[in-house]
Amino acid sequence: MDDRRVFIVDMYNRYIYPGDGYAKRAIKRKVELDWGTEDSEYLQKVELHSEGALNEVRPDIIVYNAGTDILDGDPLGGLSISPQAIFMIHLLFAAFGVMART
Repeated sequence: MDDRRVFIVDMYNRYIYPGDGYAKRAIKRKVELDWGTEDSEYLQKVELHSEGALNEVRPDIIVYNAGTDILDGDPLGGLSISPQAIFMIHLLFAAFGVMART
């Protein structure tokens, strides 16, 4: 929880996640989204908060987990993100030098 070697950036629907307050305390940069957040807002926040996090820390490794519950129509995440936007996120992280796996 207090490991300074780990820096977690998490973007999530504020109304459903995370329900675990203990887990939420581990998140260093919380990006809370509203129901139905769409591509343009999501992409803007990914870029803004990724760059912001990289200004706060200089990581040796970055793990990027693009949760599938962000996709439009997935009832779990409650967001409206297209497959094209997820591809754009992969391009953004590639520009940061991160290899993405899905």
